[in-house]
Amino acid sequence: MKKLLLFLCISFSVLSFSQTIQSDIEGQFRDFNALIAEKNFDKALDLYVNEDFLKIFPKDQMVQLMDQMFNMEGIDFKIYKPEDIAVSKDVVKEGDKSYIKINYRQSLDIKLNMPNVTNDQFYAALQEEFGADHVQFNDSTKFFEVRMGKEAIASSHNLKNWKFTVIEKKQIPILRQFIPIQFLKELK
Repeated sequence: MKKLLLFLCISFSVLSFSQTIQSDIEGQFRDFNALIAEKNFDKALDLYVNEDFLKIFPKDQMVQLMDQMFNMEGIDFKIYKPEDIAVSKDVVKEGDKSYIKINYRQSLDIKLNMPNVTNDQFYAALQEEFGADHVQFNDSTKFFEVRMGKEAIASSHNLKNWKFTVIEKKQIPILRQFIPIQFLKELK
């Protein structure tokens, strides 16, 4: 009986610990995305971007690039909160870091206000970038609606403070430098 109670206590502790990690990751991931949506790029990068990524792409350059992209003349952006966030239960330990995969859905609306680019040209470019199934044009709002499934990797030295890297196939050569290869092999 004592063994059974001990087993149940340990099992409950492990499940609670796992659920806490998953909730921490989801909460911090939502905070990270909220900072991006608010265009608070400095704080988002300081608090939530993988430091190994920032060794390759310095923070100042990333802030400048993000600021240019989100404030580009002739294009209006609306970024929505991530939806259907699914944090894996599998923790991968490599070196002094732990890594966990996140799957989620992200929506972005883009409006083109450039006389030298037609909506058809822009629509074709968006479909090529995100896939034809993920882009629609809304006649009433005049926004292109981009809806896509995404993957990110959360990494942490202490299982409490998480840093995020959104992963995409075209970035694999860069990501190999600091993301465990098994996550990149599984990339859709």
